[in-house]
Order: sequence, then C-alpha cells, then structure tokens
Amino acid sequence: MENSDPGYHQFLEGWHQIMIIASIAAVAIAFTFLFIHYIKLSAIKTYKGKYDYLKLNRIKAYQFFYFALAAAVFFIGNTVGDSTIEKSLMYIFVRLFMSLCVGVLIGYIIYLILKFYYPTSLEKKLTVLRYTPRISKAGNEMHLLSEEEEDVHLDEGMQAEENVFSIDYDVWVDEETGEVQIEKYLGYLEALECGSCGFRTLKLEKEEILTPATESTEGKLLKNYKCTYCQSVRTTQHTIAKILKSENDYKLPTDYVLKGQRKVKSIMVEIISTKGDKKEFFFQSTKQASDFLKNFDFDGGNPDEIKF
Repeated sequence: MENSDPGYHQFLEGWHQIMIIASIAAVAIAFTFLFIHYIKLSAIKTYKGKYDYLKLNRIKAYQFFYFALAAAVFFIGNTVGDSTIEKSLMYIFVRLFMSLCVGVLIGYIIYLILKFYYPTSLEKKLTVLRYTPRISKAGNEMHLLSEEEEDVHLDEGMQAEENVFSIDYDVWVDEETGEVQIEKYLGYLEALECGSCGFRTLKLEKEEILTPATESTEGKLLKNYKCTYCQSVRTTQHTIAKILKSENDYKLPTDYVLKGQRKVKSIMVEIISTKGDKKEFFFQSTKQASDFLKNFDFDGGNPDEIKF
C-alpha cells in the first residue's frame, strides 16, 4: 500500500536527487583522477622516469578510478525501484543494503584483479620501458651492458648492492661517444640502507629467539644485521606472534637444480606462498637464479627499529 504522506514523498524526491548528483560526482572524480594520471605520465620524457612513475602510481590510480566507479554504482542503486520505496520507509533500508552489497562486491572484485592479475600485465609494460634502447645526447642508440661488462662502470658500493640483490643497475653506453647512463632499480631481495655507508647492503645474518612464543603469550626475537659492504653490524628486537594451531610454517624447496648455462637467454623463477601470493623473478644466468634462491625470504620485512 502506497504511503500517502506528502512529507515522505518530498523526502524521496530529495533523496533521489542527492543520489543522482553523488553518482555523477563520483564518475567525474574517477575520470578526472585517471586523466590527471595519464597527463602526468605523458609529461615524463625518459623511459626510466615513466618506469618509476608507473611502478609507484599505476595500480593506485586504477584502484581509485574503479573504486570511485563502484561508489557511483552504489549511488545509482539507491535511485531504482522508487515505486516500491513509496510503499514504506523500510524499503529504503533494503535498497540501501542491496546497493551497498553490490558496490562492495564490485570493489572487492576490482581489488582482487589489481592485486593478483594486473601486476603481471604491468610488469610486462615495465619490462618494455626498462629495456627499450636509450638515446644518447648525440642522438645515438645506446647499448645495454651485460652483468659482467657493467661492473667497470659501478663503484664497489654499487656492486655490493647488486651482489645482495637489493639494487639492480642498468648501464647504457653510447659506443660512438663513450657517454654512459646508469639507471637504478630495486632488486629482488629486501635489503636495508646501511646507516654507516649509505648503501642498501644491510642484510639479515642470523636470528635468535630470546623468548619462545606460545599459544597464550607472544615471544621475543633478536635479529642481527650485517652490511656486506662496510661490515657494520645492527641489532633489532621483534615480537613473535602467538602460535596458531592451524598455521603451517612456510619452507622453501631445497631440491632445485639449475645447470646448463649454454643457450640460456633468461630464467624465470615463480614462487607461490602458502597464502596464495605469487612472485615472479627474471635472471640473466643460472648462477644469478641459484644465488637468489639461496638468499630468498618470501616475507622479507624491514626491522621496525635499528639499535646502535
């Protein structure tokens, strides 16, 4: 039975208008934000600059864009079925709940796509940007040196960063003029910046459990770090979470075999955690892949506090 209260009908009309305006605003904000993202990207002239910008901002920009569209769907959902809503105020809350469920579902699907599917596509774009030949100041196409050739252009600190896979350097050379461009990229393994020498060569050397964790109490863990370049030492203390009966420890495989370097152009290592997280790494030689696996820690993790 239709509600004949004039105030109720006036409220519905106002609500309808607010939802329409909110949906239009959400769509406008979404496309404006995405437009600004692409404008900033187009304003960057170098491949390295585009690489850094995309790696840092592309997924965030897409998340904001699609979440704003999901919000627009929520607002639009609150404008449908007015003939039913006119019968009782209760139906407003039903429609509000259903619209919220649809909006959240869309947002969650977008989150899963951007977290698990899109990074692979983005990585392909980044790879193209990273390895597209650079142009020197003289207008010549530059040559990317191999891992063995580039060491002559890297100082000892840079080489130390590469040896622990915390930083990867690309060295481009103009063979006609001798111009050299060195580009810096984050490596595959987590390493901290050493407070003494300033290089990202501070690696976890050993862990010591001060107080074991139980099902009822947290434990204490001592981590000892050592710089592979200047040999300085750092120590941090961490809290160990309570033991969960249903949780299994993650262990890396120990039976991998990598050999037969001849004719190997590149190597891809795919590692999947027990939680379903997936990481892919690419190497130029089997030795790099083997050294990487020996030092790999899926969780990585930075110390919360470095004590001197």
